[in-house]
Amino acid sequence: MNTEKNEISSTTSPNGEIVQITNKKDINENNLFQIDRKMRWFIFSILLLCLGNLDQGAISASTTEIKNYFNMSDRELGSFGGISFLGTTLGGIFSLSIINKFNRKYMIMILLILNTLSIFIPTMITSKKLLMFCRILSGFAQSFTSIYLPVWVDQFGISNKKSIMMSLISLPSALGYLVGNIFAVLTSWQTTFNIGIFMNFFLFICFYSFDNLYFLKTIIPKKITNPDENNNNTFNEFDDISLFEDASGISSTFNNLSVWNHAKKCFKSKLFRMSNLGLICLLFILSGLQFWINDFLENTVKIIDKNERLIYFIIIILITMLGAPITGGFIMQKIGGYESKNGILLPFYCCIISLIFSNLLIISINKYCVATFICGYLFSGCIMIASLNGIIMSSIPKEYTGSASAISNLSYNILGRLNGPNFYGLLRSFYGKYSRIPMILLLDVKFVTLICLYLCFKYKRAQ
Repeated sequence: MNTEKNEISSTTSPNGEIVQITNKKDINENNLFQIDRKMRWFIFSILLLCLGNLDQGAISASTTEIKNYFNMSDRELGSFGGISFLGTTLGGIFSLSIINKFNRKYMIMILLILNTLSIFIPTMITSKKLLMFCRILSGFAQSFTSIYLPVWVDQFGISNKKSIMMSLISLPSALGYLVGNIFAVLTSWQTTFNIGIFMNFFLFICFYSFDNLYFLKTIIPKKITNPDENNNNTFNEFDDISLFEDASGISSTFNNLSVWNHAKKCFKSKLFRMSNLGLICLLFILSGLQFWINDFLENTVKIIDKNERLIYFIIIILITMLGAPITGGFIMQKIGGYESKNGILLPFYCCIISLIFSNLLIISINKYCVATFICGYLFSGCIMIASLNGIIMSSIPKEYTGSASAISNLSYNILGRLNGPNFYGLLRSFYGKYSRIPMILLLDVKFVTLICLYLCFKYKRAQ
């Protein structure tokens, strides 16, 4: 290496372990090296594609066809709609147990194979029991990547783009649902499943070719500090360079500590507890709204025509599920990122705006106004979800982020997503299907999130 150019270089063994590190002599830290930025963007894009599962959208658009194909009763069809949640829950427990113990790249590859089997078998066999098992397997296989991706972004993300990258995590799920729905309408659910199989094959080849270096749990990002305050030029040369450190020989916490010890470390953080509770409430609301939105638009808002409801649904999806994360990511990055003390301000003010929109539903009777209020509520809410995911990752030491993500995912699936539809259904049974009070009460659960965010703001300021 030409030391006169003051470059930082590293070489790696074929399995990704660091073999040699040469630092710029003016930097007082040891064991620092660079990781290719373009490759990190590419791997991030591939990980996003893992979340763009088309099968869920295809199932949503083809319930009648699936019911007839598998000879289901209405009751069986209703159970089939939520059976993948059981797999997601089991996958969350599994991920919490293994995310810090096994090679993460190989785990993704194995689960891609399982996911491929889960969508291939139903296209060949008409057994209802086997179909149910495959949906459980699908939820199980998909859960690990959804847990690991925020961890990967916090670990390997571009330092001045992490908030944007974190906000993009919610895009593939919404986009995949929409694309799968459209493909199933234009072709069939079997064809859409087959497209998903080819997509998984492509992803498997990509992960097989990636260096293990990009998935090692012991690689941690290092912030650049000016080693010589009187030499500003030295610092400026490194402003746009991401440096990393291999902590495998430094910190014992990267060893195989028990899941219980990791969980205790996470829950000791007040910021983790409050931000996670706020996220649980958001997913509680979102799951109830997703399940009942069609019923609400038809019976309460009086949008009787199903094609008109579909147009409203597509517009809301495109504006909120796709536009909000991108908008929130850019705003969060401008105010310093989710790791900064100001990072909590964006979800806090978005929560206030959301609650204003939800309570405007009390006085509104015009269907266009109601749709606008719901769209505004969801838009600000989706910004909050991406922001809180980042705040959760920054609330605990880097070596515990895998466990933190798994615990968060498991808790908001069990306490949030599972109970949201039931909560609205219970209120609907009291107030009737034409009342808007159940929807308003569901949306106002966000007051709990507001309290959590206020406490997070205090904890952030006290740090």
